[in-house]
Formats: sequence, structure tokens, C-alpha cells
Amino acid sequence: MKIFFSLLVIANIAFALVQWLLPYEQLVPQNINIPVAEQLRLLDEPVESEIIAEAEMIAQAEASEAVLEEVIMVTEEPIDDRLCYTIGPFKDKTRALEVSARYSANDVLTELKSSQEKEYLGIMVYISDHETRQAAIAAAADLAKKGFRDSRILLNEADRSHTLSLGVFGLKKNADRLISRLKKYKYAVKSEPRYRERTIFWVYSEQSSESELHILLDTEDVNKGIGQIPRQCSESA
Repeated sequence: MKIFFSLLVIANIAFALVQWLLPYEQLVPQNINIPVAEQLRLLDEPVESEIIAEAEMIAQAEASEAVLEEVIMVTEEPIDDRLCYTIGPFKDKTRALEVSARYSANDVLTELKSSQEKEYLGIMVYISDHETRQAAIAAAADLAKKGFRDSRILLNEADRSHTLSLGVFGLKKNADRLISRLKKYKYAVKSEPRYRERTIFWVYSEQSSESELHILLDTEDVNKGIGQIPRQCSESA
């Protein structure tokens, strides 16, 4: 028994010497193939494809901005510094020419224009339906007997032949008063507004906003209803 125990101790000592003299890798061969480690990348570090995509987006944005600037430059209209006015209305052409000359003397471009307009005269009271001129004259004589002496036969109006006019009233209430009196005598009286064609003159002026604005109308012009009215400048002005 002592001999067996002595052999066991000698065997353990021998095994310890072998492990101490030889490395573990030589005693136990390693057959595991360790793959090459993949290069580490930070989570916030972009990959190559992302960098390329970002570069393309920046290039497209710069190209779009350049095109937009070019379109703006092409479509931008020049600033119009003109101030245009219509001066009038003038019933008298001579007066319109005087005012136009007043502006021209201050280096203001002017142009005289005219237009045909209807001028309101008032309410005409009349009696029609006379078959002949003699019938209209007889009606006028009858009206005179009743105190209506301001009657006259309308001439040169084809659609009003043998019509007897009793006057044109600027105020409607005066026309209505006369109509009420005539109806008491059973006259078939009528009324309507009357106009006449007249020529109105206007002075078109063009000034610059970079210079002093000229308003050269005097008190007499203003009292006659003449004004300087702003208007849109025409392309040909």
C-alpha cells in the first residue's frame, strides 16, 4: 500500500513538471477558426451610400435654387414710377387747353381727350296723342285759357310729332306739381327725363413719383367741379 501511494505521488509530480515546462496550446491543439473581426462603425457614422445620397440631394437643391433665381430674374417686371391722372371734366375746350398748358409749363406730360356724354336736363312734362299739328295748336290754346301758358309744340323730333311740351323742370317736385294740376282738367299728361349730348374734355397727365407732385388747379376750377383724379397708367402712356 505504501508503494502504491508513493507511485501516485511520483506520477502527480511528473505531470505537474510537464505542464509547467510545455504551454497548454501545445498540449491541446486548437482547431477553432476565428473569423476576421468586422471593422467597427459608430452608430452615428454615415455609411458610404448615405453620404452619396446626401450629396445628390444637396446638388439637386442647389440646381433647383439656381433655376428659381433665373425664373425670378426673367419674370420680374420693372418698377413703374409713373403717376397718371385724369383732370376734368371741362365743358369748354379753351379752358381745358389753358389747364393743359399750365401743367406742360412744369414739364408734366399732358394729352387732351374728349368724349361724348349725356347731360341731364330735367323732367319734361308733355301731352301727346295729337293727330295733327292743328289739334296740338288747339290744345295749347285751351291750356292757355286755364292758365298753362308755357306750352310749345316739339319740332324736329320724328317720334314726337304733334307733341305739346309744358316745360322741362330741374326739380322733380316741380314737375309733379304741374302734373297734378293738369290731371284735374283730365289731360292725358306724361313725363320723362330729358338729356342732351355734349362733348366733355379731359386732360390726361403723367408725372414721376421721384419729383414733386403738381396739382395746378385754381379755386375757379375746383368750384366748377374739376378735379385731378388718379388713374392707372397705360402701357402706351
